[in-house]
Amino acid sequence: MTEPTFPRDDADALDGIEIPAPGTVRRGTLRFSHPLLAGYAWPYTVVRGVEDGPRVALISGVHPAEYPAIEGNIRVTRSLDPSAMRGVVVSLPIIDVPAFLPRTPFVSPIDGKNPNRFFPGDPEGTFSEVMADAIFRAIIAPSDALLDLHGGDMVEALYPFSVFSLSGNDEVDAQSWALCEAFGLPYAVASRPQPGGLAGTTCDAAAAAGIPSLIAEAGSSGLLTEPETRMMVDGVRNALRHLGVLPGDATVNTITRVDQFTWIRSPEEGMWYPLVATGDKVKAGQSLGRIGNLYGDTLTELTSPHDGVILFITSAAAMPKDGLAISVGGIQADHREPRRI
Repeated sequence: MTEPTFPRDDADALDGIEIPAPGTVRRGTLRFSHPLLAGYAWPYTVVRGVEDGPRVALISGVHPAEYPAIEGNIRVTRSLDPSAMRGVVVSLPIIDVPAFLPRTPFVSPIDGKNPNRFFPGDPEGTFSEVMADAIFRAIIAPSDALLDLHGGDMVEALYPFSVFSLSGNDEVDAQSWALCEAFGLPYAVASRPQPGGLAGTTCDAAAAAGIPSLIAEAGSSGLLTEPETRMMVDGVRNALRHLGVLPGDATVNTITRVDQFTWIRSPEEGMWYPLVATGDKVKAGQSLGRIGNLYGDTLTELTSPHDGVILFITSAAAMPKDGLAISVGGIQADHREPRRI
C-alpha cells in the first residue's frame, strides 16, 4: 500500500482522541492513565471529512487473532480520502493490545477474561473490564455509530454473519438492523442481552447507550484470507455510504435474521468429529457430529435442538468437557434466503 497523500496531523493522545481539522487525517497512539493500562499503547487513525457528518467508530481486534477483521479495518482506513467524505471515522485496529503479538485466542492474557463480555466496562475491575471501560468512554460513547469487526478465532470456523442488539429502543434497533443490511453478510443474529446469556458485547453496550451498532463476523481459524478480508472492506464501505460518510447510494442487501442462536457444548472430553459444515441447513434432531475417545469409541452424539443454519464449528479436534462444539442459528418463519458466498 502506498502512503496517503492527503494532509496528515500526527499526535499521541491520553484518555481520549481529539478530532483534527476538516479534510485531514491524524494518526498516533492512544494511552490511558489508569494504572492497569499503563505501558500499553493503542494505534489509532482519525479521518475527518471536509463536511460535517456522523462520527463512526471502526474497531477490530477485540479478539486479535481474527485477522480478516483487523486487515479489513486497516485497508478501509487507509483508503478513506477526507476530501471526499463527510463526518469522522475513528479507527482502532487492535483493542486487546496485550493479546495481539502472543496470538492469544478468545481471552486477554492479562486476566484470562473475554473482553467482549464486559462492555461497557468497569474502572474498578480487572484488566479486561478496565480496558472495556476506557475504550467505551474514549471511542464508542462519543460516536454516532459503531462498526466492530470480528471473525473466527484460532479454532473457530464460521459462516459470515453480523450481530445486532435488541436493546428495547425501537429506533436504535431499527438503525442497527439497517447497518446489518448495508454491511451485507448473509445472516444477522438478533442479540438479546440477559442474565445467563450472551451479554457485555460492544454492540449491546453501544445500543444501550443509544448508538446504532453491529458486530461483523467473517474469517476462520486464525487465518488471514483474502475473500473474508474483502467482505470486511466492502461491508464497511457500504455501511459508511449508508451513514452518509462516503458519497454514493448504499446497496441494500437481502439478509436473513436469526432470532435464536444456540451454542451446543460437549458433555464429554475427547475427539470432535463434526458431520456438517458452516452454512449447512439442519433439522431438529439431526446429528451434527460425535465425540469419541482415544480408543475410537463413540462417547456421545451431538444433535440439533431446532431447525436452523450452522454458523459456527470448533475446528480443532481436541474437545474438553463442556467445550463449545457448534452453534445453530434459528431462522424466523418468514425468513429470506441469503445469497450464497
